[in-house]
Amino acid sequence: MIIPPKLANELERLEALNRLNVLDTEREERFDRITRLTTQLFQCKFSTISLIDADRQWFKSTVNVDMEETPRDQAFCAHTIAESHYLVVSDTLKDKRFADNPFVTDEPKVRFYAGVNIMIEGLPVGTLCVFDSTPKTFNKDQIKQLADLGKIVETELLRENQQKLLKQVKQYQATAEESQKLARVRSTILEKVVTSKSLESVLAEIVAAIEKEYKGQMCSILLLEGNRLVMGAAPSLPDFYNDAIDGVEIGPGVGSCGNTAFTNALTVVEDIATHPYWSAWSELAKQANLGSCWSQPIRGADNSVLGTFAIYHRSSSKPSADALVLIEQFAHIASIAIERERANQLIWRQANFDVLTSLPNRNLMEEQLKQLLSQAKRDKTKVAVLFLDLDNFKDVNDTLGHDVGDMLLIECAARIQKCIRQEDTASRLGGDEFVILLGGITRSRDLDNIIQKLLKEISEPYVLQQRHIHTSVSIGVTLYPDDGDDVTALLKNADQAMYGAKAQGKNSHQFYSKEMQESALKRLSYKNDLRNALNNCEFYIEYQPIIDIQSNRLSKAEALLRWQHPDRGLIRPDEFIPVAEESGTIIEISNWVFDQVCQDAIKWRESLCPDLQLSINTSPNHYFHRDPNIMDWLLKLLDNELSPNAVSLEITENLLMDANSQVTKKLFQFRQAGVSIALDDFGTGFSSISYLKKFPTDYIKIDRSFVHSMTEVSNDKVLCEAIIVMAKKLGIQVVAEGIETQEQLEILKSMGCDYGQGYFFAKPLSKSDFEALLIRRHEKG
Repeated sequence: MIIPPKLANELERLEALNRLNVLDTEREERFDRITRLTTQLFQCKFSTISLIDADRQWFKSTVNVDMEETPRDQAFCAHTIAESHYLVVSDTLKDKRFADNPFVTDEPKVRFYAGVNIMIEGLPVGTLCVFDSTPKTFNKDQIKQLADLGKIVETELLRENQQKLLKQVKQYQATAEESQKLARVRSTILEKVVTSKSLESVLAEIVAAIEKEYKGQMCSILLLEGNRLVMGAAPSLPDFYNDAIDGVEIGPGVGSCGNTAFTNALTVVEDIATHPYWSAWSELAKQANLGSCWSQPIRGADNSVLGTFAIYHRSSSKPSADALVLIEQFAHIASIAIERERANQLIWRQANFDVLTSLPNRNLMEEQLKQLLSQAKRDKTKVAVLFLDLDNFKDVNDTLGHDVGDMLLIECAARIQKCIRQEDTASRLGGDEFVILLGGITRSRDLDNIIQKLLKEISEPYVLQQRHIHTSVSIGVTLYPDDGDDVTALLKNADQAMYGAKAQGKNSHQFYSKEMQESALKRLSYKNDLRNALNNCEFYIEYQPIIDIQSNRLSKAEALLRWQHPDRGLIRPDEFIPVAEESGTIIEISNWVFDQVCQDAIKWRESLCPDLQLSINTSPNHYFHRDPNIMDWLLKLLDNELSPNAVSLEITENLLMDANSQVTKKLFQFRQAGVSIALDDFGTGFSSISYLKKFPTDYIKIDRSFVHSMTEVSNDKVLCEAIIVMAKKLGIQVVAEGIETQEQLEILKSMGCDYGQGYFFAKPLSKSDFEALLIRRHEKG
């Protein structure tokens, strides 16, 4: 810690300070108001008005600082008065003057400081400052604002122009409060939009947030559908009134909102009882006790009307200029939610449904199959996947044209839906290929009945453009869990079975069998070999670096398990990990991985990277297993004298889906001990967001499928940005996986993503190569 210097004019400075007669006086509201305002304006936790005496720093006013004075040689403000005007320290840990200051190393753990001099008689007697426990930056405008507030402190100290000062403070406070009101409203809306709530609930939240901040107003949001306004949200208006205007046709002079939607312009009715626009509604408004209505159009990006935002008052009322600005801002806020919802609906439908038949496409079908598999796993039931291919469809296209072919596909889709149960899913993959998902299968007879219906119904003649057309279908059938336990395997099995059906002469079906046997033999071989793999030292670990996107610093890496089989060579994790899970050997393997990672962490943290954190992929089975217990890992950390924050445990949504109270307890125990928890493959599940509320999470890892195709204009960018914004609000850090290009990195960096992982930085590295990378980074400082 560097001791602040004494000033050349120190004696004169102290005399000026003493002439103020303010040292050791009681606190005063006029100064406390300034420090409170300062924390609000700059969104910092702490603020003080400090006076620098000969050997001490004495506080005239503080916010969240529970002390009256400090030694001068420890005071940040003692450094400030040595500067000409101000001092800004964006990160105290990076400034040698303050890195070991007790107020940095201990509570309140100051990481950011900004102070301006308080000048009396041309001499710096103290400072007005703000500081916080997290690093921040200060721009020129903020420095000027802080300096302006410092001038106010000077004025108060001299007790001159007090009325002018009070007026300035009130103006600052009013501006800050107004800004915070709008900020809170925007924050509420953004949070609801990001968490994918329904438009109805988002609009209700918008109205509730506005009415909470601006008392005495009743708000209404109506949505334009065709030429009618339908109810969006108006919780403070009587139900009978909302029911009466729901569905009203827009037009000139049709109330405030009907006129606004028709003209796309603000409509101000100061007195409903006398205004001609309300003549047809005056009695209804009287019953609802409504005196005035100001209605602003909610416009889309193309300036088209999406709906109306209205503010009602109980009595006649004329809006001020500020009120008109506010109502326009409220309407704009509502437009964000409405356009986001409509865009999401359009994007979701285009991404998940076939344009021709309106059936789900491959994307949605695979998601639905994932859900069916999870449900079947819980319920101990079967899932049937049927792959359908129309026979001789190419001949129809070639002889009658694609228009007739499209009509045939549409009719086939309708017939398929008639043959299946309400809870089943039919989808079109493309061309003349369809997939049917049948969940909850407990009896083979039910499956056979559906297959026979399909064969009979689809083979019935079609009348298209006054032509009789004949076709049939070949069906391949595979079952979960008999033939496979993941989406890719089941679709592949069904596809192969379909070709078998075609080989039988078409208009038939075939169950998957041959490949199932081969797969079973392969799994059995893996099970046997896995039991000896540890003893034979066939496993090894590679590390893939995880980079701090903002600083390009390497302090994290993911440990990746590899299996070098003596005969088969390198076996992919997605081949042997499921077998290890099924056989139970994953527990022993996971313990080995943990021991190896701990040893590496100890070595590298001691010599190369003191805050290195290595993440470990954990098995859901391990959390349910009692002996050996995964909680033994905490004891191993203690035995190795390794800090808990040296490791991070990566979990999957599958664990959280099946988690019981014991699993939840284990996760919280790890977290309380200081071990970080990361939710892997975030965004690929169907309920990840709800898990963030229930389970401890330090990091979420955005799945590489979102990052892989992300560009400035891609939908994946919108999804990634939504995930990052949501995580920031929940206090969770974000790791983006699969970064491969500079463009992807820059986009993620601009979004505020915390960490990145992918081939752009480095492929998974051997221990020696990763250590060499750490050495190079360490030598560069």
